[in-house]
Amino acid sequence: MTPQQTITHHLLIFAALLSCLIFSTTSSAFSLSDLFGGGDDEKAEATTTASNPLTEALSNQLGVTPEQAAGGAGALLSLASSQLNGDQATELSKMIPGADALSAAIPPGMSALLTNMDTINQVFSALGMDASMVSHFIPVVMQFLGNQGASSGLMDSLGAIWNPVS
Repeated sequence: MTPQQTITHHLLIFAALLSCLIFSTTSSAFSLSDLFGGGDDEKAEATTTASNPLTEALSNQLGVTPEQAAGGAGALLSLASSQLNGDQATELSKMIPGADALSAAIPPGMSALLTNMDTINQVFSALGMDASMVSHFIPVVMQFLGNQGASSGLMDSLGAIWNPVS
C-alpha cells in the first residue's frame, strides 16, 4: 500500500466508526413516542395543565378550553415575569402552581414575542381566542393571585404591566 492509500484507508475506517457512533447515539436517544407523539412527558404535562387551579378557574369562569386557559395564563405570566424585579418575579412564581406547564402551553415560537400587551393579543389569537379575551383573563388571574396571598406590591406591579395606561 502506498502512503496515500494508507491515509485514505484510515480515513474511511474513521468515518465508518464515527457514523456508527453518531447513529447509535441518535437512535437510542429517541423513541417512537417522541416521533409520533403520546410520550409520557406530554401526557403528564397535559394532565398538569388541566388540573392546574388557575387553568380550572379560567376554564370554568370564561368558558375556554384548558389549553386556551393554560396558554393565555402562560402568556400573561411570562410577560409579567420578564418585567418584574427579582423579588416580585420570585413571589409570582411561588403563587402559581405548575407555572412551567403554563408557560409551555404558549404556542410554539411565540414565547420570544412576549414583550408587551400587543403581543399578548397575538398569542390569544394563535390560541383561537379573540384578543378581547385578554381583558377577561386579567381579572380572573388577579383574583386568583389575591386569593393565593399575593402582596399588594406584586398586585400593583401586575396591574401596571397588564393594564398599561395608553
